[in-house]
Amino acid sequence: MSNDTTPPVRDTSGRFVKTAAEKVNAMSRTPDDGIHPMSRVLFGWTEKKGIGGIIFWGMAALSIILVLLDLIVPRHEKIGIANAVGFYALWGFAAFSFVVLMGWPLGKLLRRDENYYGDLSGPPADIDPAIADRLNAGEPKAFEGEE
Repeated sequence: MSNDTTPPVRDTSGRFVKTAAEKVNAMSRTPDDGIHPMSRVLFGWTEKKGIGGIIFWGMAALSIILVLLDLIVPRHEKIGIANAVGFYALWGFAAFSFVVLMGWPLGKLLRRDENYYGDLSGPPADIDPAIADRLNAGEPKAFEGEE
């Protein structure tokens, strides 16, 4: 008579029941706020109040624990300064700071002027004036040999 293994199309009040495929399809669409639903699942915890402080103090505690472990763990380094307590923490901080600070001169070197590609409100200044006049007049853009 009736097949009980298939989900009902309507619930007891007569409304249609969403299938699993419709739910998955809804999760793949970006809502009006521009945040993908899957990113809410993965990174939504970062929006909670106070999470920045928790991460900061957690990293500080981990750093202190690792420097304290540095006192206990015996070293067999070939360079004498590497045996100092906290050497690798200071070396890593110095290397990270160097990379971050080198971003400023690298940006100055690679950055282009705001008007690098010319004035975007009209045709380029270095084209034939007759073509520029035609483009500004709104005429069709067919040129010689394009008819």
